[in-house]
Amino acid sequence: MQRVKLVALIFTWAVFFVLMVLIHLGVSLFRLPGRWRIVSKVSRCLVATLRTILNLKVTIEGDGDLAANGGYVIVSNHMGYLDGIVLGSVFPLLYVSKKEVRHWPVIGAWTALCGTIFIDRERKDQVPLLVEEIVQKLKQKANVLIFPEGTSTNGETLLPFQSAPFAAPLRVGAPILPISLTYTRIDHDSVSPSNRDMVYWYGDMEFASHFWKLLALRNIEVVVKIRPEIETSGYKNSSLSRKQLSQACYDAVLGGLNLPDHSASPPARDSRASSLRPRSAAS
Repeated sequence: MQRVKLVALIFTWAVFFVLMVLIHLGVSLFRLPGRWRIVSKVSRCLVATLRTILNLKVTIEGDGDLAANGGYVIVSNHMGYLDGIVLGSVFPLLYVSKKEVRHWPVIGAWTALCGTIFIDRERKDQVPLLVEEIVQKLKQKANVLIFPEGTSTNGETLLPFQSAPFAAPLRVGAPILPISLTYTRIDHDSVSPSNRDMVYWYGDMEFASHFWKLLALRNIEVVVKIRPEIETSGYKNSSLSRKQLSQACYDAVLGGLNLPDHSASPPARDSRASSLRPRSAAS
């Protein structure tokens, strides 16, 4: 089953790689507006196919059409690379990923074609460039997915949200759609500390071995809880407003999660959490 799934994934990826190249050529040749909105819609078709191959059963709670018109910043809690597949199959969107992915063989070119926004988390002086790229793509009515925790976790806590990326929606008045993501079953067994690492990818986990084991799973069930959208028009474009907006999004995402009581406020990172490396949908 693993080999069959892997072959199906590679074939699907190759087909859409060629298709994406042709779309970019067509957009440039005919000077079509909204390049990244077009790309995000095609990317959604690809991701939906990947979701089918991996047999991800997604239940949507809330209005799944809220971001249909584009121009939204979508924020969510983060447990690993599957989050990007789940959310990318529900919404047409562009990803934010760590800069190292841009230089990976083949995959780097693919993520760039898909409009991924690359971030160097170790260089704060690059944040304005990140914000500007998000702004430009929001202006083209593309949705942008951000994981404000800045890293993936084991799902037991919701880490404090970083405020810097929220400068982008404030600059263009883009609405924000908070998402609470919960994995509920793995091969019909409830997700628990004993089996969650079969799906979650965090800390120092090695990708290839984790993904190979993931392919052996028969099905994974996940709930996408769409929280009420947050309008940014009532906020000023300032450092204080970024922090207030970040906290409002944190509260909205937390409100849709069933976490232990001690996670009801931003927790201090434990020894494991402090070593978590930045993950993203495209990483």
